[in-house]
Amino acid sequence: MVRSACIPFLFLVFGLACPAPASEVSVHASVRPQRTTLGEALMLSIEVKGAQNTPAPSLNIDGFESRYLGPSTQMSLSNGQVTASVQHRYTLVPLKPGQFTLGPFPLEHQGRQYHTDPLTVTIAAAQPTPSPSGRPSSPVQQRPQAGSDQNTLSLELSVPRHEVYLHERVPVAVKLYIGAARVSDVQYPQFSTDGFSVEPFSEPTQRRQTLDGQTFTVLHFDTEVIPLRSGSLALGPASLQLNVLTRRRGGSPFSDPFFDRFFQNDFFSTFSSERRRLTLRSDPLTLSVQPLPEASRPDNFSGAVGAFELEVQATPQDLSVGDPITVQMRINGAGYLADAAAPTFVQTDGFRTYEPLAGKTQGSTKSFEQVLIPQDQTLDAVPAAQFSYFDPQARRYRTLESQPIALVVRPPKTATRKTVVTGHPDAPSARSQDEQEALGQDIVYIKDEPGSLVPHARPWYRSLGFLLWQPLPVLLFLGAWWYDQHRRRLRGDSRYARFTVAGKQARQSLTQAEHHLTQEEYPALYTALTRTLQAYVSAKFDLPSGGIDTQALRERGVSQACLEQIERVEEICERVRFAQGTTASMRDKSHETLSLVRQIIDQLERAHRQFQMRAA
Repeated sequence: MVRSACIPFLFLVFGLACPAPASEVSVHASVRPQRTTLGEALMLSIEVKGAQNTPAPSLNIDGFESRYLGPSTQMSLSNGQVTASVQHRYTLVPLKPGQFTLGPFPLEHQGRQYHTDPLTVTIAAAQPTPSPSGRPSSPVQQRPQAGSDQNTLSLELSVPRHEVYLHERVPVAVKLYIGAARVSDVQYPQFSTDGFSVEPFSEPTQRRQTLDGQTFTVLHFDTEVIPLRSGSLALGPASLQLNVLTRRRGGSPFSDPFFDRFFQNDFFSTFSSERRRLTLRSDPLTLSVQPLPEASRPDNFSGAVGAFELEVQATPQDLSVGDPITVQMRINGAGYLADAAAPTFVQTDGFRTYEPLAGKTQGSTKSFEQVLIPQDQTLDAVPAAQFSYFDPQARRYRTLESQPIALVVRPPKTATRKTVVTGHPDAPSARSQDEQEALGQDIVYIKDEPGSLVPHARPWYRSLGFLLWQPLPVLLFLGAWWYDQHRRRLRGDSRYARFTVAGKQARQSLTQAEHHLTQEEYPALYTALTRTLQAYVSAKFDLPSGGIDTQALRERGVSQACLEQIERVEEICERVRFAQGTTASMRDKSHETLSLVRQIIDQLERAHRQFQMRAA
């Protein structure tokens, strides 16, 4: 009962504390990797933030075969705001080489159209991966036996090219070829990464491929590595663990090949198959990591390698001399930004500059913030910012330059100091003095002591209403506890139940007796009075029903005068009910008897309380 009484209170508190989910909807698309070879699958993700019930958009991309993998929903709570999102994932298999633009993809939510930004991918022609001996490697060169000569498994580690630059992001693909074997519990691959920084593996993709007349199921594991030093670096070999399922021989009714046609799912495979742990290893690769060229290196180059874009914003753009301008610079793209420094301005004449602050680096995005203070009202723009990086695809350095941002610089708000010349300017005694500055318009010096600190407003938690509200939850809890105990005792203790309702039932019976008196139903009146008195005495003093035991009442502290009144009422009721009296005699005694019964009940109520106090 206590829990049921507190639940609405808790729901009210949490309902007021938790805000409604944010309603702003945004759509974003991403693809990995952005450069790959023909036959390699790409992972396309379309993320919708601010909603979870948006349907998956249908894709029809020229030059690609697409397959929908399913949605992935997410809900997060940050700073009291609930954010919901859904991510629709696709695999794209390129059908021809070239450079393609994916999107923009349309998406509809609550009758409103949204579009993603277009994405650019480059598909190169497939080339055989050279083996350490110089000959093209075949994915079926490893044939570990798994119960039959026809079951083939192999692991292949590949990169787009073997000559890369320092700090260049290099896509790495690990392919697991599964022939006629049955496998389970496939783990993520691992490989030696000495001299590399390795990104986590993305979710694997699956496709079928035919090689040398044999069909394989190919699992693609994609990641990226970043070489941290130049020279010849060994990558791999990659290793992968899995379980090979072989048919159980003898002792099982499912070991007969006849059942293989029917029991092909994983549940029956546990009865008809044996598991054998197997570790596959690929051939290692050697990457030739070239240092970044010294020729044509810009002075502001700080180590960024990849392909990037520069975004610059400044606020405010309408200000006075001496007011600060916050310049936010953001570098987006794909590549290495860990060592990248903030972009530099072309010229900062007329500005007071401060050191830039670097923000958080998220993948291939890094932000900076710098403060500029104009010192001259003739300035009309924030100068252009430049950022240099090395493009490994073009094998040269590139410099990005933003557009100047227009400014409106007004005179300073404080009055300029005036010079007052006294005497003749050419006289030797001529001197200049400054006018006295108005208080509060010149430099305000730091106080040695803060003085009296007075709050602007009284805190809400110190108000009288808040303090008076505090005992309310405790009182509600105590009231719910008392009510629960009272109900439990009424259901489990019949004596307590009779005692509790005795007074209420007596008042109801007396009200019914008054009704009989009004209707001049005198026999019914005296019957009701007799039953009311007997029922009250029996319940209140825990006596047997059916009569009034005056001796028991005397032992419980009832006075002699009250006992005499009880005997008088019983005598009157008996004489009226059983004697052949007239209606006139019944009418004369009815008011007197009703009043006498009321007095008796009041006296018994007081006598019972006194008896309980003495017993206590």
